[in-house]
Amino acid sequence: MLLNRRWLGTGAALLTGVVVLTTAVQADRSIRTSRKGTVVKGEEATVAVGRRGVAVAGDDGAAAVGRRGAVAVGDDGAAAVGRRGAVVVGEEGAAAVGRYGGVVVGERYESHEAWRTAAGVAVGVATGIAIGTMLSKPPTSSTTVVVSGTSYMYSGGVYYARVISAGAVAYQVVPAPAGAIIVTLPAACTSVRVGNVAYTQCGATYYQRVATGYQVVVVR
Repeated sequence: MLLNRRWLGTGAALLTGVVVLTTAVQADRSIRTSRKGTVVKGEEATVAVGRRGVAVAGDDGAAAVGRRGAVAVGDDGAAAVGRRGAVVVGEEGAAAVGRYGGVVVGERYESHEAWRTAAGVAVGVATGIAIGTMLSKPPTSSTTVVVSGTSYMYSGGVYYARVISAGAVAYQVVPAPAGAIIVTLPAACTSVRVGNVAYTQCGATYYQRVATGYQVVVVR
């Protein structure tokens, strides 16, 4: 990876305690050492090493590693890993994983299975597909839910609206429409009470028991 001085501040600023070179240096290479660390600048690389981490920066990007995690930024995307999870952002979407699950954001996928592959999610693992994500076809296990004359596709706690994207039909993830009724609740739901009313909370969606199943409600 080719490196230049412009990226040094970007990478080193991500780590408290990593030395940033502020004095003039030779055009080809230099080494500066102090109690707090060392900075080495060469024709192809600039590296800063300190008590709390390491930073590398250059034309193709920057990377920093410290006590609390790591960050890498390049032409094709960025990635960050810390104690509470990881985030990756690229030209085709973004993915985040934490202790309570994960989410993947992208423009469009051929199918739900293709989204799972892109997300690196195994079957049975609780990971939410982000609002706005589009599939060329709905999940194979989806059912139709009609709310106030509008049809939605539903599968595993996720609702999809039929839209036209780039001249083709697509199924876009939308917030759970108030009034939608499903027969079976998705996994990982909990019972909650708001005031004197009992609800079932599934992620960000609240359901109330009705005669024909469970109805999406708005809880304020």
